[in-house]
Amino acid sequence: MDSIIKTFHIDWKLMVAQVINFAIVAGVIWYFAIKPLISKMTERTNIIEKSLEDAKKIEENLQKAEEQKEAKILEAKKETQRILEETKKVAEQNKKEMAEKANEEVQVIISKAKTEIADAKEKMLIEIKKETIELVTLVTAKVLGKSLDKEVDKKLIEETVKEIEK
Repeated sequence: MDSIIKTFHIDWKLMVAQVINFAIVAGVIWYFAIKPLISKMTERTNIIEKSLEDAKKIEENLQKAEEQKEAKILEAKKETQRILEETKKVAEQNKKEMAEKANEEVQVIISKAKTEIADAKEKMLIEIKKETIELVTLVTAKVLGKSLDKEVDKKLIEETVKEIEK
């Protein structure tokens, strides 16, 4: 080994000093460059992993939100359908009520008309009886040639009216 050291002119003190210098430079580079670099790289890796996890959570939340939106839309459609059906039922009921009211009003009008007709008929019958009585009195007076007294007239008229009514 001595021959190698002499052949290559290696100075062991210089070699030790270079190893110490290399160790110091390597330590300084490790402490000030590589260690912060590794720390930053680890930090960035963690940030990227966290970002990826957050992106997955956001995607899941987005999917849940889409499902909720679809559920709400479906619920709104069902509610709309229910409201439409309810409105149709109310409209049908209103239609029936209006028809019933109209029928009731028609019945009232018909009833009034019947009452008026009955009253008019009654008045006409009374009028006809009066006229008949007067005609019978006139005819009797002409046939007999003279007028009878009022009581006999009245009896004769009543009998004649009863016969006519039969």
